[in-house]
Amino acid sequence: MPNTNAPIGVVIFARHGDRSGFFQNPTSYSASDTTITPLGEQQLFELGALMRGIYAGSDPTRAISGLSNTTFDGYKINSIADAGGEGSVIYDSALAFWQGFYPPRTDISNTTLANGTVVTSPLGGYQYVQVDTVMPDNDIDFEPWSNCAVWPNRTTQLYASPEWIARADQAKDLLDLIKSSGLVGNRTVSMENAYNLWDYMNVNSIHNATYAAELNATGQDVLARAHDLANFHEYRLFTGSTPGGLGNIPGRAILPRIIASMQQFTASNNEVLVSHMQASYKPFLSIFNMTQVAAATNPSLPYPYGMVDYASAVVFEVRPGGSGPSGHDVRFGFRNGSSTAADFTYVPLFGTNNVDIDLNTFASNLNPYIIPNNTAWCTLCSNNGSVPICSEWALMQQYETLATKYEKIADGHFTSVGSGFIGAAVTIVVGLAVLGLMRALGFISFGKRSKQNYGDRYPLTDQQSYKGSVANSQL
Repeated sequence: MPNTNAPIGVVIFARHGDRSGFFQNPTSYSASDTTITPLGEQQLFELGALMRGIYAGSDPTRAISGLSNTTFDGYKINSIADAGGEGSVIYDSALAFWQGFYPPRTDISNTTLANGTVVTSPLGGYQYVQVDTVMPDNDIDFEPWSNCAVWPNRTTQLYASPEWIARADQAKDLLDLIKSSGLVGNRTVSMENAYNLWDYMNVNSIHNATYAAELNATGQDVLARAHDLANFHEYRLFTGSTPGGLGNIPGRAILPRIIASMQQFTASNNEVLVSHMQASYKPFLSIFNMTQVAAATNPSLPYPYGMVDYASAVVFEVRPGGSGPSGHDVRFGFRNGSSTAADFTYVPLFGTNNVDIDLNTFASNLNPYIIPNNTAWCTLCSNNGSVPICSEWALMQQYETLATKYEKIADGHFTSVGSGFIGAAVTIVVGLAVLGLMRALGFISFGKRSKQNYGDRYPLTDQQSYKGSVANSQL
């Protein structure tokens, strides 16, 4: 029987909205900047409004207790967006999402001055929701394939595999048609470039009426067939035959953040009710793969092996009163961005028949495969100091090796007292070296702070202020 209790918290994992042209290097997957479109903003606005109706609505079996239907509260909401390869598109999508969830409020966004003048906030009482950002150079959660030294090896090997070659042979007629018809400009027409070919056609079919007419004039369902080919391309790259495979790296990197957010909901001193994460399509592929969404039959997702559409969303609802060891259940729901449905499709995970799964069981099924921190990622990707977040880790390993070497030398040539002094000296040197590196990287600083005090610039506390602030921090 499904858990009938209302959720105490929800993780919302959403894809960005419609955007302009985009290109990804088919080997490294380094990406070009792009920009969100008004259509994309509207898609996320509508998704935010839908979420507000569910989790801050009037249905007591769906609404989260304590979550306001009208006013943003920074203590109860965490929101973070990927700020990597697609430029500001994902961050802008997150802002549009919260515009829909918490639209302007003129009733609380005005003040009466001492002279009697009434002043209303700009934009009709727009609510400024705090959205943090993550850059791939500083945190691997959202784009762990970026800067991963072994990732290009994976794409190269996959492109040379028998399965890939066979699929390329099947697609030869389509690729020849795309090339001869001039539908993709100067982009290279090849199986390896399948995603970029489809994305070019898809973007132009949405925003260019002349192009859309030319595409339709081919009369051979070129866009749909190119979409199928792109789905094959991306699913093979960003999933794996085993949960711990390199292809699942997007899911393996983001799931620790998702699991930690759900566990936070159950803490006795917790205030957070919504954890919102805005991302690209890639993590969806491996999350679906790792949680065995395709095994669900009652109900089932229509396209578990394909890229999710713009403004698609997954929710992880946490409910109290579960029968498992944690006493809390997780319910997984999905809504494709192109869907006209006003709700999510909830499906069982890990090949079970129940839409609810114990939180501890959910975590234990995935913990052996997740990438818990940057250090583990550096090891997996063989990034021995080749990227900034691995430099400190690599240097520390070198000093640890050096310290062990000299301790062994000291043990063989000096008394125990002498060895102790040498060991202490090596430890001090190692410690100073690490502190120096951390200072150089900006993690710590020494010396007196500036006498300038910014503490009184914004004297209102978060509880006293009607609004948060829009943050664009690099975590």
